[in-house]
Amino acid sequence: MIDTHSHLDFPELDEDREEVISRFFESGGKAIINVGVDLARSRKSIEIAKEHKNIFSSAGIHPDFFSQGLTFPSASLAGFSRPNLFLELKKIAKHEKVVAIGETGLDYCRIRYSIQHKTQKELEKIRENQKAGFIEQIKIARELDLPVIVHCREAWEDLYEIISKFYQSSTLSSPDYSSEDSPELSFLKFVLHCYSGERKDTEKFLKLPNVHFSFSGNITYPKPAERAEKLSDAVREIPLDRIMLDSDSPFLAPQAMRGKRNEPIFIKYIVKKIAEIKKISEKEVETITDENAIRFFRIGENLKNLVN
Repeated sequence: MIDTHSHLDFPELDEDREEVISRFFESGGKAIINVGVDLARSRKSIEIAKEHKNIFSSAGIHPDFFSQGLTFPSASLAGFSRPNLFLELKKIAKHEKVVAIGETGLDYCRIRYSIQHKTQKELEKIRENQKAGFIEQIKIARELDLPVIVHCREAWEDLYEIISKFYQSSTLSSPDYSSEDSPELSFLKFVLHCYSGERKDTEKFLKLPNVHFSFSGNITYPKPAERAEKLSDAVREIPLDRIMLDSDSPFLAPQAMRGKRNEPIFIKYIVKKIAEIKKISEKEVETITDENAIRFFRIGENLKNLVN
């Protein structure tokens, strides 16, 4: 099993982080991608990755950090002008243990709940800040030839518009290009983390080359029934060779562990649910999703002796 999205650097794991990591690898886990959400946590993610051969890091700035104020950047990234913010992110992302940019993206869910406190003009400004932050990070990914880990809530149309425009503007995003055939060429790759889009969103993103989908513990939740069925439909519709596993630890514990702090080891419940929905074996789910993750994040050299 490969967990493509964890937050081992978060304070919820400060007391027993090494035990959590050991449990995952002792259970047969092969690798963890630990995902940065701001500059400080990206650095901490790298430090954790440096201590473990089969833990890798991403570097990115979560969309929430472009939503906390109407100035750019937000207060939580104080001390950086807009150009310097992304220069620093690019510097961090050049570390040898960094295998992706993110998580970045768009999140309109939380700002929707703030509508009673802000004018429509202010809310639109926040959306524009998020878009600007997302676009700058895609540019860094393209420059450094790294895939992008994408967070999205209630912003699927804007997300698709941004990603599709990047594809249209770059011949290097064509599926005809192969990093193995032309290693000097880069092409954009995205994974839609904790995917929860509607059928129409799934159909559109499936038409874009090099877009993958990762599923988290929420696909195991039976309620609300309408949401559960929507997620099951997405799992059925998306080919297994474009799916990856995603614990989102310490958040979104699977149904069997609801109420507990989530851990990478719990992705076994995601494997089980995907196998159930697709009516295939858990072994097939694990094997194919591992292969997808290895190709997507280019970590094969590190794991070639661990993956069957």
